[in-house]
Amino acid sequence: MEWSTGRVPLGAMFEGDCERHGAGEPRLCNFGYARGLCAEFPDGPGADAVRFWVSGNADGIVKIVWILEKDHAPLEHGFLEYTKSSGAFLVEAEGALGVQARVFVENYLRS
Repeated sequence: MEWSTGRVPLGAMFEGDCERHGAGEPRLCNFGYARGLCAEFPDGPGADAVRFWVSGNADGIVKIVWILEKDHAPLEHGFLEYTKSSGAFLVEAEGALGVQARVFVENYLRS
């Protein structure tokens, strides 16, 4: 199946192995909502998907909005600003959100 990069959460498709299962395992969580489909998906009240979009790109700053979702509804949201000249966020997001935000903005700037 061919995907439009505008529809993938991080702005591009990625290949690789599932970090929890190992080589050759499908990555059900790649687009979110893997709760109940993957035995390794964490239980609990946390988010089961993350979405990003660019809300502005001017004066060397890319403004990003992120939304954590649970059961297809917003759970938490926030904003990040990426400075093109330094190649860094003004305030870094922590954990997986920070890693995914960096991948998203790098893909956006490549497109």
